[in-house]
Amino acid sequence: MPGAQSCVAPGRIVSAQAVTRHRDQWVEDSPPDDATFDLTGTTSTAYPATESVFAVGTDRPAARTCVIGGVVQGQADDEKTWDYYHDKYNAACLKIIATGWIQVHGLRCDNVEDGIKPQESSVNANDTQFLVTGTHLTRIRDDCMENDYTVGGVLYDNLWEQCNTGISERPSRDRSWRTPQSETLVLDHMLIGLYQTPHREDGDVVMGENALFKWSESGNRVVIKCSTFMVDAVSLNGTDAMAFPPGTVVDDSGCPDAPSTLVWLGGGAEYPAWAAGIRVVTDPAVWTAAVAAWKAAHGEVGAR
Repeated sequence: MPGAQSCVAPGRIVSAQAVTRHRDQWVEDSPPDDATFDLTGTTSTAYPATESVFAVGTDRPAARTCVIGGVVQGQADDEKTWDYYHDKYNAACLKIIATGWIQVHGLRCDNVEDGIKPQESSVNANDTQFLVTGTHLTRIRDDCMENDYTVGGVLYDNLWEQCNTGISERPSRDRSWRTPQSETLVLDHMLIGLYQTPHREDGDVVMGENALFKWSESGNRVVIKCSTFMVDAVSLNGTDAMAFPPGTVVDDSGCPDAPSTLVWLGGGAEYPAWAAGIRVVTDPAVWTAAVAAWKAAHGEVGAR
């Protein structure tokens, strides 16, 4: 994947936002090829909404699209259930559709339904890949990444602090396909933590969460490198839903002294599902320290 420098390379069209606060959706539905949208200093309070707060390429996807920065401060009510927002306001912080490649750098999302939603030009087109780095997501009421087009790519150095589901690669029930064997989803120096939100279950409201991965036979092959995860409860969908995707590979050759770790806080010493051989610990301080280190490295000391 191209590095962040490609987003501002010679020949690219770099556009910065003049309006710094948005109450409505910000959208570039038909961008030109090789466009970079710099949202640094832009804050939106547009969620709850039925359309994704930031959206690029939703009418005519372009080649090699990049989004840098941007803050979404969602206004969802913490007391309302997952079902309420999923049924009425099922929108993402950022929806981005492009060919060739997609890059997202430094996006900040809080208190929305879904976090980042990458898509190819059409179902199973296999015509793009993504690089997502330096993003910070909190209070994501559904998927921190809704990757239901099963786009391959790299997630590098992101803090997804509070997700009801970490990553989804589950197309809708009437669609499925075979993802190319060569296509992977790489989690490299990732931090993904789950958190509980109100859910309606059999007429009652209960607190709970789903799982790190919501997967399907269409999902990518997962490679995990030097990453930390936190799960604090048994999934509302049972322990089977808590397993890592089949065939997940853990490659900690780049961090032998700090291997990938799953912090399990749901009771008992053993994580109740297959965890791909990742080290499991039960000390919450491991997660707290990892989060604090990421925030310090990214200038967010003292931030939510």
